[in-house]
Amino acid sequence: MQTVDIINRKVSQFINEYNDEIEMEIIKYPDHYKVVVTICQEEPPFKDFIGIWTDRRSARRAARKALNALYLEAYCEE
Repeated sequence: MQTVDIINRKVSQFINEYNDEIEMEIIKYPDHYKVVVTICQEEPPFKDFIGIWTDRRSARRAARKALNALYLEAYCEE
């Protein structure tokens, strides 16, 4: 089994402008950052969306891209 070295991991939660709870996990690896953001409502209306992004140099840039991906999936009507 291959091991992966994680340098740092941070999880935060906040409420966005649509009154949904967002959970953001920022993981720092030796050579990149990975950000995973989710909307998971436990009460109706149920929502379950995820946005994932990686960036080699910036946790902030990865977070912005992951949030953009999440918002496109959750709030853009097709």
